[in-house]
Amino acid sequence: MSRIFRIAEMFHQQDSSCDEGPDALTAAVAADTLVIPTDHMYIAKTSGDDAEALTLADGKPGQILIINLVVAGGGAATLTPATSTGWSTIIFLGQYDQAVLLYIDDTVGWIIFGVSGTDQPPVVS
Repeated sequence: MSRIFRIAEMFHQQDSSCDEGPDALTAAVAADTLVIPTDHMYIAKTSGDDAEALTLADGKPGQILIINLVVAGGGAATLTPATSTGWSTIIFLGQYDQAVLLYIDDTVGWIIFGVSGTDQPPVVS
């Protein structure tokens, strides 16, 4: 497991500006904003009161992405990645539903490290 964290550290050091401070690793994504950014490690997502079709572009090898639904507006937020292995969508329904993803390469794409939620985890299909 320490090897994975070293990969994430290398990604951060090579591709992010460490001069921006700890906020460089986080991004808040408002309700009805459908694109999940891949230039931050932690995404604090707010969903709206209607269904949202979220998109996730390919990342960079070794990239870790944590998506946390910090405010559940009532509608399902369905995440569909450009490239993934072992899953095609994650549906975030409840507040604090979270998914931890790792980008392998442009062939394998995003894999799921884990999902969790306060009441129950997000639905993975």
